[in-house]
Amino acid sequence: MRTRLTMKAIVGASMLALLTSACATNPDGSYEYQKTGIGALGGAVLGAGAGALIGGKSHRGRNAAIGGLSGAVVGGAVGNYMDRQAAALKKSMPEAEVIRDGDKVYVALPSGILFDVGKDALKPAAKESLGKAATTLKDSQTMITIEGHTDSSGSDAVNQPLSDRRANRVRDFLISQGVPGAKMAAIGYGSSRPAVPNDSEANRALNRRVQIELTPNEKLKAQGSGAN
Repeated sequence: MRTRLTMKAIVGASMLALLTSACATNPDGSYEYQKTGIGALGGAVLGAGAGALIGGKSHRGRNAAIGGLSGAVVGGAVGNYMDRQAAALKKSMPEAEVIRDGDKVYVALPSGILFDVGKDALKPAAKESLGKAATTLKDSQTMITIEGHTDSSGSDAVNQPLSDRRANRVRDFLISQGVPGAKMAAIGYGSSRPAVPNDSEANRALNRRVQIELTPNEKLKAQGSGAN
C-alpha cells in the first residue's frame, strides 16, 4: 500500500510539473499553452480537469478560473491574430483571466466585479472595463460566446435564470458599445459547468464568473489556411 501511495505521489507531482511548464505567462499577463510539456502529458489528460487545475488552482492568485481547456497549440496567422486579441483584452481588462488555448481565447471575469450579489445590473466599473474591451471586440475577426456561470449554492431555479440574465446583460452592453450583435451569443449555464469543485468558498468564488470565448470567424480561418 505504501508503495502504491508513493507512486501516486510521484505521478501527481510529475503531472503538475508538466502542466505548469506547459502554461506560459505572456508579458501582458495572459496565459498560453506551449507544446513543451503538453506533448509529454498527452491530449487525454488536458481535459476539463487539467483546465481547472491550470486556470484555477495553479493560479490561485487570479480572480477567476477557466475550465475545459484542451491544451491545443495553433500557430501561423490564426495563432498570431488570437495572441494579439488576448494581449489587447488583457490590457483593457487587467482584472480578468485571459488564456489563449489553441485557436480560442478565453476571458473570465468574477461575477463580483461585474454584478452585486444576486443581481444582474452591471456595476459602473464593469461598464468602464467592458467598454474598453468593446474597442477590441467590435472589429475583431472572431465569434463571441458570453457564458454566465454560478456556484452550486442555491437552487437551479435561481441559478439558471440568473446566469442567463447576466450573460445577456454583458452582451447587451457590448452591443451598445458597437460590437455587432450578429457575432455574439449569450448563454447561461447556472452551476452545471464549474471550473473547480464547489468544495470551498474560494472555489465557489472562482465558479461565479462570466466567461467570454472568442473563436476565429470563417474569414480568419480562410486566411489561416491560405485560401483566397
